[in-house]
Amino acid sequence: MREAITRKCDLLIENWKLIHKGYWLENSSIAAIAAATFAEKDRSADVERLKECQKILRKKEGIFSEFRGNSELIVTAKMALSDDPERYLEDVTGVYKKFQKGKFWESNYRALAAMTVCDVGKASDADAVIEKTNEILKGMNKAHPLLTSDEDTSFAVLLAISDKKTEVILEELEETYQILKKKFALHDNAVYSLSQVLTSYTGNAQDKADKAIEIFDAFAAAGAKYGKGYELASLGTLIGVSAGPDDIAAEVAETADYLKGNKGFGAFDMGKATRLMFGTMVVAGDNSDENYKVGASVISGTVARVIAEQTAMLVAIMAASTSSATSSSSN
Repeated sequence: MREAITRKCDLLIENWKLIHKGYWLENSSIAAIAAATFAEKDRSADVERLKECQKILRKKEGIFSEFRGNSELIVTAKMALSDDPERYLEDVTGVYKKFQKGKFWESNYRALAAMTVCDVGKASDADAVIEKTNEILKGMNKAHPLLTSDEDTSFAVLLAISDKKTEVILEELEETYQILKKKFALHDNAVYSLSQVLTSYTGNAQDKADKAIEIFDAFAAAGAKYGKGYELASLGTLIGVSAGPDDIAAEVAETADYLKGNKGFGAFDMGKATRLMFGTMVVAGDNSDENYKVGASVISGTVARVIAEQTAMLVAIMAASTSSATSSSSN
């Protein structure tokens, strides 16, 4: 395993231990996302600052806020990494309120979308981004009403921050979906999410879909099957890695195996598919210092890193929510 990957994994593992010590009741995957948020910035988790930011968050946001619950540790991690935690929270909640305009129900996914807008430096353009996001969601719902739901907001905002026009996005999204669903039959929701992630990158739809399929097959050939459920979307973040599919799959699998031997990432903490997703996050993030090249096109490293991070955040929150729902049902 490359030294850069090993170093990032070690920091991720150490950060998880620090966060788990301070938040031992927290869902393992959510704690891992918070740990990764610090690791991506080459920072050790500062639990004391996390606690301070948590106090600020709880003072500003009520118990039923979508920035509490499963999202709370992720939000406070981002606040802790900010030079001005209160300002970061104000920006994010301000963008969220704009997302909520005309909506009755609160939304965890719109909260994540608000964070995405701020994390890519688009808070000042929030009105335009949200308008475009809503246009994309409207087009998606028209084409696939049974596949489009509130959770798609987190991915749709990634599409909205691109320079592509809405009609171009929707055409490419549909083309990508039609290509991928032949490969992943009976997994339409996950395929649609993966299609959205792929469409957020520049490049030819067929080329991007083909590379995603090749990487998926490479995982299977390496004996490390990639999940076809909520984790599938994260596969799309690997298409920007310049290495070949076999090398990409091998590095992610090796990274996941390295993580597996540590508390927080072992068999009792998360499933194999989720661990592969974290391996994907590390490998995709390691390539974010330079521009990702997709065919003849380029996507900025900053946006690519945010795509990888936000996709993993969404997947972890969905997994945590599913786990909570299952637990409540069994009780």
